[in-house]
Amino acid sequence: MEQLPIVRPGERVVARSDGKGGLILGVEKIQGREFAASAGCSGYVLDARLLMDVLGSLKMPGSWFQVWCKQVALQNANRADDQLREAARGFVKTNQRDLQARCNLSAASVNEASQFFTHIGWQRTAKRGILQLNPWLTVAGTSGEQEKWQALWNGAKGPVCVIPHADYPTEWRQLREAEKKAAEAARRKEKVVTLRQRRPVRKASA
Repeated sequence: MEQLPIVRPGERVVARSDGKGGLILGVEKIQGREFAASAGCSGYVLDARLLMDVLGSLKMPGSWFQVWCKQVALQNANRADDQLREAARGFVKTNQRDLQARCNLSAASVNEASQFFTHIGWQRTAKRGILQLNPWLTVAGTSGEQEKWQALWNGAKGPVCVIPHADYPTEWRQLREAEKKAAEAARRKEKVVTLRQRRPVRKASA
């Protein structure tokens, strides 16, 4: 599957129904972008309504939603703390232990959520402890920065974004479980060869 094209300033990604229950992504000219603000951070979000509509439709565990929201919140857009920020703008400094504490979740729940969002191309690991959220879905910065982050994503061969249907999380879980069972069955079929222990050689007495 080819990488998404660079979305330049004044353009945005839009989703349309393909008439078969799926979505077709396209790029169109816009007058502006959604602006999101809260007590902790503020910034531009690309097609926020589409993102929230998808999240609201997905039949996924609440823990996954928690993890995604915390990661988006960590994508700080304020320039006032540039000197204090541990990760470059457009990136998130966090790890599974940090997300466990922030979300009050188990390691298994955070790990599963992270694997799912990476699988559908909503995030990638830039380097250890640094995440990049898909800039076509969520971005906190100027249009120039947005273009830069999209180029970085494509340059790193980041996964193509998937807009999953409502039951996809369940299907993904079932597929993973089937793969685990197949791997376990294959492991059990492997022949185990027991090596005989060599007896120590006794030295002849003089």
